[in-house]
Amino acid sequence: MLRARGPGPGALLLRAALGLGRRGRSWQRPQGQDTGVQVHNSLTGRKEPLIVARSDAVSWYSCGPTVYDHAHLGHACSYVRFDIIRRILTRVFGCNVVMAMSITDVDDKIIKRANEMNVTPASLASLFEEEFKQDMAALKVLPPTVYLRVTENIPQIIAFIEGIIAHGHAYSTATGSVYFDLHARGDKYGKLVNTVPSATAEPGDSDKRHSSDFALWKAAKPQEVFWASPWGDGRPGWHIECSTMASEVFGSHLDIHTGGIDLAFPHHENEIAQSEVFHQCQQWGNYFLHSGHLHVKGTEEKMSKSLKNYITIKDCRLSGRSLLDSCLHCCFDSIAEPSRGPKGKQDLPLRCDLHGGTTDPVHILHKGLLNRVTQLPFWSKVESTACRLLQV
Repeated sequence: MLRARGPGPGALLLRAALGLGRRGRSWQRPQGQDTGVQVHNSLTGRKEPLIVARSDAVSWYSCGPTVYDHAHLGHACSYVRFDIIRRILTRVFGCNVVMAMSITDVDDKIIKRANEMNVTPASLASLFEEEFKQDMAALKVLPPTVYLRVTENIPQIIAFIEGIIAHGHAYSTATGSVYFDLHARGDKYGKLVNTVPSATAEPGDSDKRHSSDFALWKAAKPQEVFWASPWGDGRPGWHIECSTMASEVFGSHLDIHTGGIDLAFPHHENEIAQSEVFHQCQQWGNYFLHSGHLHVKGTEEKMSKSLKNYITIKDCRLSGRSLLDSCLHCCFDSIAEPSRGPKGKQDLPLRCDLHGGTTDPVHILHKGLLNRVTQLPFWSKVESTACRLLQV
């Protein structure tokens, strides 16, 4: 039987930097059905048995794209890996997964890009949403059970904000914005990274109570899309959309939540705070799984839209099978290189991993059948299994 080794020095350094030694104190092991799989849970910083409320309806919320630009190879890595975990759960362990994926189709970046292109935000978002779906189809990533667009859930978002206000954890301002009150949350905030937003300088006209409070509803600005609300015209803040839409589908408890490690803070941290206040529960999401960054060769930069250093899935000239292999190996030849640990030491062969860019490979343990599946010494068996599951 293959034996898993402990985390390398890079993983320990990252955990110390994120305060993971204290993380997980409040995590409650779920009651329900053991799937037979272990996953690296960002809420605890370690592998945990994946226990779901119902194996015939595993609830999985995936943070989807903000559709203002092309999807790139970093996105491909993330979605392919999570797709393989989903297929293993369904095809090997007999679970039925209900996956909801968000589509952020209105936000600052979309509005800015639409203005630059002299098109409406709605038309821009629709264009890149369709391209994203085509990219995922080319990668043979299974579509979610349901897509959830922000613009189609505005009444639900407003009602969710009203619930948070009613529980004393948010406040409206004279200008028509609504903010989450982090002071009211107290030491319950910080379940993922055990920290709070820094007290950054605020504009002179800011009407926040505290600099670390974050927006639930943004008052309308001239020439921007807006919706009517009890607090005046405006649009949702970023974090509130996922709390609302996940709750609309799955209610007050969620089995699995996935996304890139860059979303862990503040996005997922704020989601947890909002949702646990609204539902008045101790633990909204049981497992948070994060994929690591893909780094551009010759730099320490992650591949990202904001840094404009990306290669799109559409422009990548690899075949579907080769691109799949690349996503699983994170081996893009001259395109990308591994994330590196202290003093430039190269990490293990997995170049970006499930749980946030540490030196540990992805851990998917199948009761001893597959152990540490993405480590290269055992890759041939894993590759054939993954490709069979993906039918490529």
